[in-house]
Amino acid sequence: MQFMIKLLFLLTATVLFSNTDFENSFITKYEYGKMLYENPRGISCIKCHGEDAKGKTIISFTHIRNKVTYNCDIKSEDITNISYRDFVSTLDPDIEKPKKKFKKEEVCKKLTYGNSMPTYFLTSEELDSIYFYLQNKEKYK
Repeated sequence: MQFMIKLLFLLTATVLFSNTDFENSFITKYEYGKMLYENPRGISCIKCHGEDAKGKTIISFTHIRNKVTYNCDIKSEDITNISYRDFVSTLDPDIEKPKKKFKKEEVCKKLTYGNSMPTYFLTSEELDSIYFYLQNKEKYK
């Protein structure tokens, strides 16, 4: 029930703040970005990137290939010092992610590359608000 209330609030805020001037709003861009960071749609950014947005290990697992055991981790990125362009390109499903070549011994990196970030279908204003929140966390403490 509490989740549904938060989701309803988030959806209402999304509609209300589409192309809204945050200077004349009852909620600031920072507050809106924080709300989205903590619960955008489904799993929140905070669950994987942490309260400080510095990233953390999400899960560790063992992979066996050709009788060789690899101990792998899926880690989220530190998103506190990311450029706006990189931030948006990571979250925008319409932007094709670059193909990457891996060395033979980089089995764990190859397994986890591009497979840990969910797709949220956020609007450009929502992305901008989350980025604003991340860039101004220290300022608004």
